[in-house]
Amino acid sequence: MEVERDSVKLSLSNELTKTAQSLSMESHKQNKPFITNLNKKPSMEVAIFAFPGSWEVSDWYHDDRFGETEVDRKLFKSMCRIGENRPAKVNAAFLKRFQDLLNDSTFKSEVEKAVNTNKKILFTGHSYGGAIASFATLWILDEYVKNRGKKFPIGCVTFGSPLIGDRTLSHAVRREKWAGHFTHFVMEHDIVPRMMLSPKISIQQHLPSILKFFHKQVNAIDDKPHKSRKLIFSKSGPGKRTAEDRSIGDDEGVEFFENVIINASTVSSHVAFELMEPTNSLMEKLSVDFVKVSPYRPSGFYVFCTSHSQQFRVENPNAVLQLLFYFLQLTDESQNLVDFSSKSFNESFSYEEQVKNVLQLENLIDLKDLNDHLLTPNGTADDAVRTSNEALFQLSARARCCLIAAEEAENRKKENEKMIDKSMKKYATPEEKNKKRNRTELKFIEDILDELREYKKNHTDYYEAFKLQKEHDVDFLVNVDRLKLAKIFDEIVEMVMRDDLPDEFEGREEWVKVGTEFRRLFEPLDIGNYYRHSKGDDNNKVYLDVRPKRYKFTQRWYEHANGMGFELVSETNFVALLEEIKKEVEETKKKPIDMVKEEFQNLEKQVQNWISDHKIRKDDDDVFWGESFFSVLRGKLG
Repeated sequence: MEVERDSVKLSLSNELTKTAQSLSMESHKQNKPFITNLNKKPSMEVAIFAFPGSWEVSDWYHDDRFGETEVDRKLFKSMCRIGENRPAKVNAAFLKRFQDLLNDSTFKSEVEKAVNTNKKILFTGHSYGGAIASFATLWILDEYVKNRGKKFPIGCVTFGSPLIGDRTLSHAVRREKWAGHFTHFVMEHDIVPRMMLSPKISIQQHLPSILKFFHKQVNAIDDKPHKSRKLIFSKSGPGKRTAEDRSIGDDEGVEFFENVIINASTVSSHVAFELMEPTNSLMEKLSVDFVKVSPYRPSGFYVFCTSHSQQFRVENPNAVLQLLFYFLQLTDESQNLVDFSSKSFNESFSYEEQVKNVLQLENLIDLKDLNDHLLTPNGTADDAVRTSNEALFQLSARARCCLIAAEEAENRKKENEKMIDKSMKKYATPEEKNKKRNRTELKFIEDILDELREYKKNHTDYYEAFKLQKEHDVDFLVNVDRLKLAKIFDEIVEMVMRDDLPDEFEGREEWVKVGTEFRRLFEPLDIGNYYRHSKGDDNNKVYLDVRPKRYKFTQRWYEHANGMGFELVSETNFVALLEEIKKEVEETKKKPIDMVKEEFQNLEKQVQNWISDHKIRKDDDDVFWGESFFSVLRGKLG
């Protein structure tokens, strides 16, 4: 995936990746919140920040479930669903460690120094350290690129990192086109990237021992060349280990492994069920929905390093999730579970060998390019394709079906996007437009917007004209246009909420633009229609209480694109408050007149503030300014 135009992806080289891996392992042995290569070589072109791991249970899980919490919106403003204004959920323990890093260390000043000296920035970490590296990358993209408008190469490379956030985080990363900044290396059987798919309660019995086990392996690493370290399960069992023993018991390791893989199976099955849109029985659907599954999902690019010395690059988060589960399966029914689980633990510390001896970034195989081959029966696929992708072809048919379903789901979203894109364009020529038999036929969005602009141009106050409905034929046709566009945007909003459109859709410049034009031209008509039918009943709700999602979503798209915070009262719906003030003056008289005057004056000031703050331009023809409405109310208020 391409990166967003205002950010710059740091291109990884084999050498840079090796340096990052080495520094990430070195950070484990330093009693510091982070280390950087600039301490030893200030002249380096790329400033690498490496974060150490943690081997305390409290640093992994916030509670006995999955330990998720809403992301800190002050630090990560973009990590949300824009239209729904729903923040991403992230691992609370990981988030707290990163917040502490910003508050209690020199990290921010070191990053600032690197940026000011025109360094490229790379964050890295192994295991737990990879999670902190991901948070650091999201923070610098939001703070420096999004907020400050800085442009410099940024990258994140992790090794065996756990998952840090939910589907909303993954969605936001792809929407901002930031996925290309993240490269996560995962060994085929490494247990750590799968751990957060399990609730703490299911693995808490053995988790302290497992983390202690990992800690001892880190402490055993020296700087001298060595062969691959094997992590041995103790035959004596966990109760007979000595303080110096770096092993764990067979039963302990196997039970931990089984609990992780069972939970990974639940999550991958749940997601696969949704991807394949099956026609299973209601009971099976209910059994899936009532199981509390892990909220954590992959984001960014993943590089799976297999035992066949093959490396696969995957960006589709649903495909990554399936591979996290299916690569963890026993490849042979006769395979010993003790040996296999021991291998899984061993691979948590095998990245150095993989990066040093096997890594060839220029030869990475992109999984989406293999979809056409994945279900080819044995004996009929191209031998070269099979040989060069043996790890994938050894997966079960079910696994390969899930991978194809993940890619097909993305294709369906793109087809949906093409369909609604067709509704936006104008007619190619005036002749094509004149072929319409009458104005009630299907028209494109831009044509309808043009028609309303013409209606607005022909009326001194098009809001009042539409509300009074004195020109029956003309007003009727405008009302038809209003209903048509309302239907189109209501459908778009529902598709966004159902995840039926690509993650990038809400950030697309052309849809932000046309959505803003639609909102500015048509919401005043919706408000006029609402108050035209209002009978002054005390039970009638204020328009802002029932404001349609089509306007909330398009307003948030615009404000997000322009770095603004969401305002309940906007340049398109303030007239609803004027209507309420008018009702207070003419009908209910429940408020003292001085209070009503103050509300009116505050609203006038707000409109002027929108202009002075450059949120909108005074010469913007699509904005309804309500001059005549203000004049009438000003006269009535004396």
